[in-house]
Amino acid sequence: MIPRSKELLLVPALVLVLALCSVATELAGKQMKAFQMREDFGVDPLSDCYLQYYYSIPCPTYSWFWAMVGGDPGDTWGVFFEIGDMSTGTGSACDPEVCHSLETIRILDFSGYGTIYPGCCSVRFDIYCSDGLGCPVGLPIWTSSELDFHFGWNYIDVDPPLCLTPCSTIQEPVLSAPRILITATQTGYWGGYPFWGFDNIGKAVEEGCVMHDTGCLPALYPRPAVSNYDRVHSGYYGSGSPSEYCPSWGIVDFRDTTRDGSQFGYIEFAWRIYLSCTGPSETDPSTWGNIKSIYR
Repeated sequence: MIPRSKELLLVPALVLVLALCSVATELAGKQMKAFQMREDFGVDPLSDCYLQYYYSIPCPTYSWFWAMVGGDPGDTWGVFFEIGDMSTGTGSACDPEVCHSLETIRILDFSGYGTIYPGCCSVRFDIYCSDGLGCPVGLPIWTSSELDFHFGWNYIDVDPPLCLTPCSTIQEPVLSAPRILITATQTGYWGGYPFWGFDNIGKAVEEGCVMHDTGCLPALYPRPAVSNYDRVHSGYYGSGSPSEYCPSWGIVDFRDTTRDGSQFGYIEFAWRIYLSCTGPSETDPSTWGNIKSIYR
């Protein structure tokens, strides 16, 4: 049984599940708020490439985002990335054979209380190798300290840069397509913070925005569970081990009133990763053995 507070929070993600189980749900309990935000052009860190799955749909210069309000301490959210996917926005695809060094993670927070009351809204990030469904493989390969955020775009440096070669699928004789899952666990003592930023299809449509991303990847509307990619990449991973809630529960646009997400579709976290492209790590026999053992 999901606690009532979580039931309210996860109504958008659970619409399909609840419908199948014939469980009545009150959509009025959802907690959300719409914001407009610009991309921080000119502020991005130096990197060879980036990857994101959320839509940035300027209308005309600001894009609409959702802030999810109402999480509990211990809740874990995540996005999984496959290097080589076509990025939304203006970025080109990162070369999966050489872009194996993760340098920075960018997230969007609409509360900003962490800089006013340190520790109240802290978050811990973990990075796992991932399978094709966004499920973690093994233990975390990187864990952050407990972090507090300001309002808007926040940059998290991965120092030293994290080599993603061990998260590659095996395609002899070269490594390619690293897959990683990045999770954020709310460790602060105040429930409901941070206010995670998602892209906002519903508001953009209502405002008459042109439904095309800023780059070359079309902004499909409604965004189905399977769209430009194999699946939606963002979701809720529970309040324990991420593998217990995997595949994760995807989130439907907060303005969507249908049971199947057919009105506006699914939404993605406004998260981005920056990579450098220096090639895979050394592939000596011991390293190859470690990598292959992950996928046996």
